[in-house]
Amino acid sequence: MQRKSLILGVSAISAALGFMLTVQITSRPSYSGNSTSYIDLRTQVDELAQEHQILENDISKANAQLDEYQVAKESGSSLQQVLLNDQKTVEQQAGITPVSGPGIVITIEYDPSVPAVPEDMALYPSMQDQMLAETVNTLFGNGATAISINDQRLVTTSSIRLVSGLAGIEGVNVNKVPITMPYEIMAVGNVQTMQAALTVESLKDYYNMMGVGFKVAAHTEKNGVQVAGYTGALPGQWAKEGNG
Repeated sequence: MQRKSLILGVSAISAALGFMLTVQITSRPSYSGNSTSYIDLRTQVDELAQEHQILENDISKANAQLDEYQVAKESGSSLQQVLLNDQKTVEQQAGITPVSGPGIVITIEYDPSVPAVPEDMALYPSMQDQMLAETVNTLFGNGATAISINDQRLVTTSSIRLVSGLAGIEGVNVNKVPITMPYEIMAVGNVQTMQAALTVESLKDYYNMMGVGFKVAAHTEKNGVQVAGYTGALPGQWAKEGNG
């Protein structure tokens, strides 16, 4: 009887322990699946964090490069504008571009009404290039900034030369281009200074003594006189940079 009671007690205790163990195992949180998800999420978070950092670095680099492009663009535009302004100034100074402004127009042609001196009249054909040169030099020395003779712009390499042939004096070449009377000198510059210089030099009197009229018309308007641009060969056009 006691033996039977002992067996029943052990069985009951074993059943109770088994139940308790089963409950404990059942009640214990299962970490097998959740730990995998946790690790995956943590890995994904880490990967996203790394990608985020890479993107932030890329954005920083892109912003820095954009700033460099912007600075380069601004500096390039300024430089380009400066170069364009310099080019325009150089072309104007070289006489390549037409210019306009206040100035005077001198018309030189034979005029039977002027008080000519017969002896001097015979000299003019052989001196007309010198007279033209004297006239433009007077203007350049007294306020003229641009001059043309019969639309031939005078530049640093210009020449005014008498042309003679077998038949005698044929005329005058300016910039190697033949021109004939009437000569029209157009000068942009200080009108009063140029007029005063022509009077002081008595150029009109010299021309008149040779039977040539010398009429000066002042144009004080903003664009009163227009001087053509130089169209001849430029200095150095045929010269090329050497290798040595």
